[in-house]
Amino acid sequence: MSDNDDDLRIQVFLWLKWRSEENGGVFDWQELASGFRYKGQVVTLVGNTGIWVPKGLDVPISITTSNDGPYDDGFTAEGFLDYRYRGTDPEHWQNRALRRAFQQRRPMVYFHSIRPGRYQAIWPVFILHDDPLGLRVRVAIDPAYGDLSIASRVSFDESFRKADSEIGVRRYVTALTKQRLHQSAFREFVLDAYSRQCTICKLQHSELLDAAHIISDSEADGLPIVQNGLSLCKIHHAAYDRNILGISPDYVVRIREDILEEVDGPMLKYGLQSMEGSKLNLPKRKSDYPDRDRLDRRFQRFVS
Repeated sequence: MSDNDDDLRIQVFLWLKWRSEENGGVFDWQELASGFRYKGQVVTLVGNTGIWVPKGLDVPISITTSNDGPYDDGFTAEGFLDYRYRGTDPEHWQNRALRRAFQQRRPMVYFHSIRPGRYQAIWPVFILHDDPLGLRVRVAIDPAYGDLSIASRVSFDESFRKADSEIGVRRYVTALTKQRLHQSAFREFVLDAYSRQCTICKLQHSELLDAAHIISDSEADGLPIVQNGLSLCKIHHAAYDRNILGISPDYVVRIREDILEEVDGPMLKYGLQSMEGSKLNLPKRKSDYPDRDRLDRRFQRFVS
């Protein structure tokens, strides 16, 4: 399989992109461990160690950070990821495999644990520096991740071409990446709190559910915590964002008056108008209930 290494990595990235369109980029461990078929063989994307080299390759396909692991991996202020070697022996075969990824400039996937068994996929990443004495490698997130188009890249001014500008670009890309990681974690915790159903209509298809902020994350107290979130289907999320639908601090759904008077098809009638006066389907744990003060602030905008 090593003769097809480049093609395999492209297929891995395409598979991740395809699956991300359905799961929002958050993968179950079992799905990654089961992998996918490539030229008649199963390619696994993760395994029992953080540095994963599938059978038939000699360079890792992925690196993984566990939220309860023994290593202090994390993003640097310059926009890089410092990833720890396995153990304390720089010549361990997996650490040598990481070194080959650096020497051969092979792209990999970084799986970031956002909760036990659930991982955000970030790709492609490259090793820019190998530090055997420090027992780590320095990893760069390619600017292609974060949907930076060619047009957006050239929109930077001439300082983009200066040596120190690369750090600025990488800081920007890393900021986008960290934002996505936080958003994914927020969505996972909110949807789990609401038993993966819309709090208004009980729709249970996760691919059609969002974690909606009560107070926007652009505001000072718009924290990414469950108490500032609501599990909403995409219709009710859009209606909530546009003040077509409001939620009072006593957890009652209200529909804007002009919408109640409108005559349209069944979606308006059953999806919105019939929700007027209904109560939210709240989380099982009272500690996960939406914060009443935040709901009240948001509701005042709806009624004003």
